[in-house]
Amino acid sequence: MGIHKMTQKPVLTTGLLFLIIVNTGCSTIHAYQIGGPHGIEQGNQPGTEWESKTINTFLWGAIRQDVQIENCRLGDGSRLNIEEFKIEKNAGFIIANILTLGIWEPAKVSWRCAKPKQ
Repeated sequence: MGIHKMTQKPVLTTGLLFLIIVNTGCSTIHAYQIGGPHGIEQGNQPGTEWESKTINTFLWGAIRQDVQIENCRLGDGSRLNIEEFKIEKNAGFIIANILTLGIWEPAKVSWRCAKPKQ
């Protein structure tokens, strides 16, 4: 009975530590234009829904995968501005970066286009 209690504590501690790392191992950088139509932050009215792409950089940024945004154009070919974008890293992305010592770093980039000027 004493051995069972001794093995239970490290398993519980390891599980708790894992949950803490997974839940805190995420980050999001969110950039947006302030003062939307109602004068409040994040009160913008974008013209498109969120588009996302997972990108990769290698060798500490020496080789990178750029994001080409193709959905911010009108039918006549004129371009729209980008209303807001996010760069997200989850626990899996961070672990991949750590395990490869920074040689591979994935991230998720998301963006929304602005409404056309009237």
